[in-house]
Amino acid sequence: MLSRMLHAWIWCGISPSLFENINPVRICNIITLMVIFVLALQIPMATYYWQQGGDLKLMVLVTHMMFLFSVPLLNHAQFTRFAKLALVLIFTSYIVWSCLLWQANIQVQYFLLLGIFVCPFIFEPQDRLLMWYCIGLDVSIFIFIEGYYLLLINSQNLSEYHQIVGFSSSFFLAFSITLTSYHVGRNVNRNHHKLLNARQCSERLLLNILPQSIANRLKNNERHIADHYEQVSICFADLENFTLISKQLNPHQLVALLDDIFLQFDGITRQNGMEKIKTMGDGYMTAAGVPKANSTHALQCCMCALAFKHVFLNLQKKHKLLNGIRIGIGTGEVIAGVIGQTKFCYDLWGEAVTLASRMESHGEEGKIQVTQSTYEMAKHKYNFASRGRIAVKGLGVVKTYWLLGSK
Repeated sequence: MLSRMLHAWIWCGISPSLFENINPVRICNIITLMVIFVLALQIPMATYYWQQGGDLKLMVLVTHMMFLFSVPLLNHAQFTRFAKLALVLIFTSYIVWSCLLWQANIQVQYFLLLGIFVCPFIFEPQDRLLMWYCIGLDVSIFIFIEGYYLLLINSQNLSEYHQIVGFSSSFFLAFSITLTSYHVGRNVNRNHHKLLNARQCSERLLLNILPQSIANRLKNNERHIADHYEQVSICFADLENFTLISKQLNPHQLVALLDDIFLQFDGITRQNGMEKIKTMGDGYMTAAGVPKANSTHALQCCMCALAFKHVFLNLQKKHKLLNGIRIGIGTGEVIAGVIGQTKFCYDLWGEAVTLASRMESHGEEGKIQVTQSTYEMAKHKYNFASRGRIAVKGLGVVKTYWLLGSK
């Protein structure tokens, strides 16, 4: 129970996707918790000296502890700047009140040096002006309190020389801690941003391989991902006579051609809310209804296939291609999951996948062939022409249709 409460406090106001140990908001929450703990340790002493002014000291302790509870609440409400400023002001206020109440140099003001050192770690780089305001406030109050004790309270016990040396030492100590804290905090932030950039780069690479929901499940240590879908639509597109093209072009020209074609297909896939599954040489496979199931997957596939056909006509003119493209769509039950531990990929299995592939391979140049199930789900939005029954390798005789266009 206590462990869960501490965890909730420390990560208050931080998105689960940003689990970083050097997050300034997290550091702010940790320091707030530490300050509350240190103040709580002083309550027994203030209670013991109740009759000697301890009631006022106890009230200062309790009120400042209560104020500190607002810091994680402000972070939770995403008022992170106000939370950090509140932490610094509450902490400084307690030091000042303690010095005023004790009226003796009990060296509590040296805790301000801790505040000076911490400031660069709790403020974001864009809050640098606010950070320097807080540092300047703590330095000014520290030097003022030191001067007050050295020059006024304890002046009768020290010579003028010792007063000047003591005050100068306090000033240079505060100045040195400020510079050290700034440079340490700057290096930590620089390394933090390097790690963050590297992590974002890794995230982008991972999302180029896997759907985001699947990538998140893998990051949560889910080892075996295999999901069943009752209805999914799959679209295959393939260049005709690609072997002849590969012989006519050099490697750079061939890769540039495929890259241009597949980049256009990628954009169409994203626009239609579909998931690119993979490319196989000159073949392109995409699916609708995975990993997030929906009831419009057949319509998405039809729209995507028509866009593939239209874009490829423009690419034919651009690259002066003589060959065409075959497209096939199938709808049905599939299993979707991730296989392998190295070079893993998100893939689909099932009769619907095989049928969609056969629709492409048994199709004709420049045409889109679909299965009976796809036709039934999309006929109210698109025009089709019946091809009749054809023999499909491994699946027998099936009825197919040509997708002509939208109604």
